[in-house]
Amino acid sequence: MVEAVNESLAHLAPWMSWAQAPATEVTIGEFLAGAVADFVAGSNFGYAITERDATGAEAIVGGCGLHPRIGPGGIEIGYWVHAGHLRRGIAKAVAVALRDEAFAMGLERVEIHCDERNVPSAAVARSAGFDLIGTETRPPRAPSASDIALIWRSPHRGY
Repeated sequence: MVEAVNESLAHLAPWMSWAQAPATEVTIGEFLAGAVADFVAGSNFGYAITERDATGAEAIVGGCGLHPRIGPGGIEIGYWVHAGHLRRGIAKAVAVALRDEAFAMGLERVEIHCDERNVPSAAVARSAGFDLIGTETRPPRAPSASDIALIWRSPHRGY
């Protein structure tokens, strides 16, 4: 995870507040301990995105999660993909899988929030079938961010 984050800092730092400094064994260890505790408590659901190569070796190619920060009955999807694995459909596949899982959990709303300037993240939401339903004003969260977030919502598809 440390290697995957650090190899991707240049493309993550403009959009992710947590990517403003290189990851270390300590910072990733603390993050993972908190993520596991949240998962076990059922309060936040983080996942590693992995891929196996031809030899069967597994590598981390990103991270994603279901984050209950949009109120009762709803959940927000978050994702990032390793810089060396961009434009291969990974983020779209993750968004669709997490959407399906959220609806299977009985949630009513599944959203992706991204900065209006984060064109790649908006493209993921659009390609995964989410509809742009509005915007929200918020303090910028990272160096390239504006104060406007796009709110994308997935129509319930009977999952």
